[in-house]
Amino acid sequence: MAQVKATQPKFLSPIDGSPASPSSGAVAGNTNSYVATASGNPFETLEEEEIFSKRKMTLNVPSNSSGDLQHLVVAKNWLVCLLTAQGRYHLLRFFLPRAIPPGQLALEKYLTGYKISNIFLDPTGHHLIISLLPKSAGVSADFLYVHCTETPKAQQLKVRRIEKFKDHEITAVAFNTYHGNESTTGSVLLGTSRGLIFETELGATIDTQRKQLYDLGLGLTKYPINGLEVLRVPNSNRWIIVSATPDVIYSFEGTLRPEERSLQPLFTSYVNGEREPNCEKQMTDLSYSMLRFFAPPNSKYPKQWAWLCGAGIRIGELSIDANSNATLLGDTLINLDFEKVKHLSYEERRINVPKSFVLTEYHAVLLYADHIKAVCLLNQEQVYHEVFDEVRVGKLLNIERDVATGSIYVYTDKAMFTLKITREERNIWRIYLNKGQYELATAHAAEVPENLQLVLAQRADAAFKDGAYEVAANYYAETEETFEKVCLKFMILTDKRPIINYVMKRLSKLTMGGVETTTGTGNVAANTEENQEADAVKSGIVKALIIWLIDLYLTQINLPGKDKAWRESWQLEYDEFMHEPAVLSCTSRHRTAVQQLIGQHADPHNLAQFAISISDYEEVIGQQLKADRYAEALQTLTKQRDLNLYYKYAPQLMEHLPKPTIDALMAQGSKLEVAKVVPTLVVMDTEEQREQVMRYLEFAVYKLNTTNDAIHNFLLHIYAKYEPKLLMIYLENQGRDESLVHYDIHYALKVCTELNVKVACVFLQCMLCMWTTAVDLALQFDMQLAKQTAQKPQDEETKRILWLRIAYHDIKGTNDVKKALSLLDECKLLRIEDLLPFFSDFEKIDNFKEAICKALQEYNERIQSLHKEMSESREHSEVVCKELRQLRSHNIGIESSSVCDICDLILLAKPFFVFICGHKFHSDCLEKQVIPILSKERSRLTMLKQEMETLMAQTIALATHTPEQQKKRSDLKTEIEEILAADCFYCGLLIETIDQPFVDDWDQVNVEWE
Repeated sequence: MAQVKATQPKFLSPIDGSPASPSSGAVAGNTNSYVATASGNPFETLEEEEIFSKRKMTLNVPSNSSGDLQHLVVAKNWLVCLLTAQGRYHLLRFFLPRAIPPGQLALEKYLTGYKISNIFLDPTGHHLIISLLPKSAGVSADFLYVHCTETPKAQQLKVRRIEKFKDHEITAVAFNTYHGNESTTGSVLLGTSRGLIFETELGATIDTQRKQLYDLGLGLTKYPINGLEVLRVPNSNRWIIVSATPDVIYSFEGTLRPEERSLQPLFTSYVNGEREPNCEKQMTDLSYSMLRFFAPPNSKYPKQWAWLCGAGIRIGELSIDANSNATLLGDTLINLDFEKVKHLSYEERRINVPKSFVLTEYHAVLLYADHIKAVCLLNQEQVYHEVFDEVRVGKLLNIERDVATGSIYVYTDKAMFTLKITREERNIWRIYLNKGQYELATAHAAEVPENLQLVLAQRADAAFKDGAYEVAANYYAETEETFEKVCLKFMILTDKRPIINYVMKRLSKLTMGGVETTTGTGNVAANTEENQEADAVKSGIVKALIIWLIDLYLTQINLPGKDKAWRESWQLEYDEFMHEPAVLSCTSRHRTAVQQLIGQHADPHNLAQFAISISDYEEVIGQQLKADRYAEALQTLTKQRDLNLYYKYAPQLMEHLPKPTIDALMAQGSKLEVAKVVPTLVVMDTEEQREQVMRYLEFAVYKLNTTNDAIHNFLLHIYAKYEPKLLMIYLENQGRDESLVHYDIHYALKVCTELNVKVACVFLQCMLCMWTTAVDLALQFDMQLAKQTAQKPQDEETKRILWLRIAYHDIKGTNDVKKALSLLDECKLLRIEDLLPFFSDFEKIDNFKEAICKALQEYNERIQSLHKEMSESREHSEVVCKELRQLRSHNIGIESSSVCDICDLILLAKPFFVFICGHKFHSDCLEKQVIPILSKERSRLTMLKQEMETLMAQTIALATHTPEQQKKRSDLKTEIEEILAADCFYCGLLIETIDQPFVDDWDQVNVEWE
């Protein structure tokens, strides 16, 4: 059983190795720690031969607290014991993993007229309940509550009497592990000697009123509750209360809301009579029973339960189903032969009836008056027996198990022992194996290969005997049985599935594991030769197994008298087998032998599939085409990866399977070079072939985005000849920019002209700016298209000329005034005077009166608008001139206390700039702020500064200042200042960059912040 290492409290300091002061007492000894085993280490893990081994523990009891042990409990490595001597009662609390002084508490003043019947410790080790019984009549039963705390220097034990439970003897306590902590017990259940179940909550500052939840005794004066437990099903709100009396075990279950801390709602339906608790009654001559649970360390929900009753020990599991009505599952009974001791004397019965027991994962450890023994839960065999000499070690009192760590403690009135458990699961696999529970036996034997081999071999034999041959084959493959022996067993069977499964698994083991090699100094050559020989042997075995499997599969596939479903099933499995990497590698190396074997079975389909598997696709496709099996040839072509085979065989396949062939080409997508597919696309003898060619060309243009002119011209030609409507869609998608289209515009115009696709001709002529020709052509069949075409030129004069041609075509010879006026509305570039020449000289002027007046009015409005604009321009110029005159006399005063608006230092200390807005900056401060914001001017500024530095260096070197140098220096300085001080930093530059992000490179910022 796995044990969990206890967590050391934060206040504890490491052991410094200094010896502790010796002390005396009934269970004291001279050691260097407060708790130790006989060997000096309480947590030694040396493996013993026996499952259970007893080790004596020595408590270093303080000199003022010696005496005989009366009671002991352990929880989470906190050990609490009660010592008695000459009417004195000392309560001691030890922390087992570390040598720290124990907590001490004297109880004499609380026990006047009482004796202690039992003590109960909560799972945290911080709450202790002491049950008291009166020594004489007239005194009521009572109990004490002790709250334990720790500080870095000492432990504190505070005791108080709980008056509200007067007259109730506490016989069982169920601490709530889900709500309790070191400060409070949470809702704790108390069972009494009269069968009552109470609820309360205890703590350092908490003492709630008692609540009676249920009455199991129904008025009896003596009906003790011997066991009580509170459980919650994992991942649910379902709660379970288990209670045991001498002859009955009860279970209550119900659902509580997550926020509810009290367990009272769970009992409401039982108290009201709506439900009855689940119970099991057992006839007994015992005056007590015991309830125990086993949970793996760090698990709050038990895995098993056990009830010591009149029939023996009943064992089972607990339900983990939140919706199940059953709680206590299973009903295994460990018979303790109570019937045989029923008529014995009291002393003899005392020796033969267990006083207490604890539960481990696979065993029950029972404590008798003078010995302890351990019984396996699975086969009820005794695995351990230890006799305690009462004269030497004292009278056996009880046995306890720490739920948190799994440690077991046995104590007498003179000594205390630990019961070490060493791999209690070591023989569990054999028990399950003997019972025929092979799944459990396999799981428990998995860690020891020898045990696992025994389990698998027996399991395989049993399956073969029962006729489950496939199951047997799977298990034989995992054993070390000889290959020949197993094969002979299966070869006599008519069904070949078991032998195939067995050989397949053996092959898998060979191909997964490599040949072990060893190298060492001085014998590298010898090892290399041995490895090569071993590899050759292994390769031969693998080859034999694979060829045998191929033969078995082909025999099953071509077995006479079988239906199509049978063959398809075996074929599918055979295909999967042949595509396994190890099989593919082997068959590729030995292709001749495999081809001969498949040929012997006269199976052309699998022969072709094998050729595919070894990548000999060209031969396969050629044979299929010669046999006119075009569909198979196309399927083979699609399975291979050599693109050259598509270019080679697609034209021939296109003649017979147009759509599937194009589907295959499209499936390859951009992997194929579209230009090389053109020989396939010229096959357009039938309408279906033409449609499929068009489909592929559309795929190449719209999906693959090919820019090949030949492909575009080809598609354009097909559209013009067969699908003029699609041609216009294509032309629109390509756009009207001559430089961006992927087809030859002149070629397209020639094709459309020859095929008389007039709309497309107009479109293409527009792209070539042949506006007059396009309009003239459009006028032949579509006046609206002509008008749309006339609107497209950017040059207004050209546009006006085109509209005049439309007007001439529309009006000449008709003298239709309404058409003329409508043209004026459609084109604003035309005037009435442009249209008048198209009418006859004898047309009445009255028909144009309104249009002429409207034109004159527009001229007048335009003249007035120009006059107004000229007047506004004159006024603006006068305002600007006035402002310029004012600026000539504008000045700004600089005081000696003026500071730079950037660095807040005295402005006059360095060269500076002053802007008309009033902001003032040092020239160097302004330069630091402006340069990062500059874009185009930054490189120019850098160049100017370099020139200035070069000029200054020359001046210093020559020690002369020529007028040319001074002028050049002045020009450079002026240009630099014009860049830096072009605008105020605050009023201009920052405002212009307000839409720019504060950080340009967030990746760099994240790296810096990390």
